[in-house]
Amino acid sequence: MKIDVLGCGSAFSLQQNTSAIRVFDENQQLLIDCGPTIPRALWQRGGDVNDIDALYFTHIHPDHCSGLTALLNFWKSFQRQKPLIIWAQREQRPVLMQLANLANWPQTSLCFDIEWRDSEPAWQWQGWQMHTAFTHHELPNLALRIEANDQTLFYSGDGRPTPQSIALMHNADLAFQECASATALPAHASHGDFPGCLALYEQLHLPRLGLYHCNDAALPALELACTPWPGLFVSRDGLAFDLSRRAEGCA
Repeated sequence: MKIDVLGCGSAFSLQQNTSAIRVFDENQQLLIDCGPTIPRALWQRGGDVNDIDALYFTHIHPDHCSGLTALLNFWKSFQRQKPLIIWAQREQRPVLMQLANLANWPQTSLCFDIEWRDSEPAWQWQGWQMHTAFTHHELPNLALRIEANDQTLFYSGDGRPTPQSIALMHNADLAFQECASATALPAHASHGDFPGCLALYEQLHLPRLGLYHCNDAALPALELACTPWPGLFVSRDGLAFDLSRRAEGCA
């Protein structure tokens, strides 16, 4: 399993793309979230319009979903043919469908099919085991765990960890946790912070924990705070990981 960090910035970052990653192996590709700057990041990488098989949305705040319109419009313009799967929370799907409709307006159908699927607590997709759990966020957000070929990825989406999302992190080869602040936030806050992320890193003995969706102003302090911990890092746009090469880290 390989991971391409398309973006790891906060909603209004001036330095980085909005947060999203691409997960893939030799058989399939999954895009997790698609904020406004993510289509451009994909176009810069080249590739074919049929490369991505599915999208997963953690939640529908604009910085995580508003790029869907541009991405679908691009695929339409360049004649994508492969059907697309989109996983989302059932209650949030209508917003995504509006974004999809705008990609093709005033026509009523794209040149490829979209299969809308509900994000469930657990399911299997072409050999990948998928599990979700809610974090504590102002809008319901589902963290995602992917297991494939004895490799495990955890991606939090937004929000403070919950016992359920922490359980999904256990034994992950690579985990990404939203971390807005270098200093502690109130317990009722809707975002993660460094003290909480450090506690998770130590408690779960995670080999690699990437902090992302960090506020621009917090980045220098977060970089410094991670220095003593070899597996704890601040994520950056363009990082790449190959989980089949655990001992080598970034590839």
